[in-house]
Amino acid sequence: MKAGAAPAPETWDKVARIVAFSAIVPLALLVAPVLTTQLIAERGLTPADVGDYFLFELGGISLASLPALWWMRRFTSRQIAPVAAGVFIVGNLLSAIAPGIALLFAMRLVTAMAGGALMLLCLNAAGASANRDRLFGWWIAGQLVLGAIGLTLLPRLFAYVGLNAFYFLMAAAMAAAFPLAFRFDAPTIAPRPAGGTRRGALLPVVAMIAVLAFYVGLGGCWAFMSVIAGRAGLKPLPVADTIALASLLGIAGALLATFLGGRIRRGYALAIGYALLLGAVLMLPGRLDLTAFAGAAYAFKFSWTFTLPFILAAIASRDTGGGIMAWVNMVIGFGTSIGPVITGRILSHAGATAMLVFCAAMIAASVALLGLIEAGVVTGKETR
Repeated sequence: MKAGAAPAPETWDKVARIVAFSAIVPLALLVAPVLTTQLIAERGLTPADVGDYFLFELGGISLASLPALWWMRRFTSRQIAPVAAGVFIVGNLLSAIAPGIALLFAMRLVTAMAGGALMLLCLNAAGASANRDRLFGWWIAGQLVLGAIGLTLLPRLFAYVGLNAFYFLMAAAMAAAFPLAFRFDAPTIAPRPAGGTRRGALLPVVAMIAVLAFYVGLGGCWAFMSVIAGRAGLKPLPVADTIALASLLGIAGALLATFLGGRIRRGYALAIGYALLLGAVLMLPGRLDLTAFAGAAYAFKFSWTFTLPFILAAIASRDTGGGIMAWVNMVIGFGTSIGPVITGRILSHAGATAMLVFCAAMIAASVALLGLIEAGVVTGKETR
């Protein structure tokens, strides 16, 4: 948003746009456990190969922020959003007919970059809202509703259609939301006036590292949740159903964050969410039965979606120029893509326990850095 501008009021029209596009774009992350299983079964990929797939599938979301720092100061959101949505639809349809892995990876990168442009528009619109905590709660709740649908339907669709069911679902969902692309607001980053002030670098750097660590630990663990269960001897279909049910708990976490937004001190909410998330990760090492796995999965998903809206709101509340959220979008995509790359290799060479310890360490680093921001130790003071 423009420096000094009052936060925009929250309207249902704005909520609909943010929820729809923010739900569709990161669907690969939300259905990662079943998508990982299908990639291994149908394409014969190793865990390390799956990590590389997610590098393209999700990494494009982060790369979209680099050109966005240019086009968001020159074009309106209404000009950008329909183009990005159209590329996203075509890219998914072409992915379904890609003959080889290399071409498939290339198509996923282009498609993800188009989706990343839409995600950035949504993040800036939510960050400019008068009630950021609540709107970011709706932002993640929409993702989880679609994620729960995907986790429930895809294992059954894969049995009949194969991997292409995922790409068809993505294209159909974006086509349904396409009319909303014409209703975005004006650009949310104002051009920097000549001779004006420039934001100090400390706040953006700390914010980016905190979000990066959160998503590396989060995405790296979630992508291989079904693999961890399989190595513990659990059967695939009950595991898939458990993960789908966990997504319903995730919806509850996001809705609770939406309800508590503005009613609870953000620092308390962050402390509760991070503690529960760390506890869930540390429940997974060692021997697992279905009950223990379900408890960990439920706590993981609930705490993930409860905590994330408060993380983004804490950063957005200190972003007076609108540029930090563009960088945050970049590290969200980079974190979700690089997380499976790192943890896939740790899982392949050192085992599940080492991988989970790494994920817990990343989450702990994130809470420490967010604490510095929320406590005001790290600020965004302006410098000449």
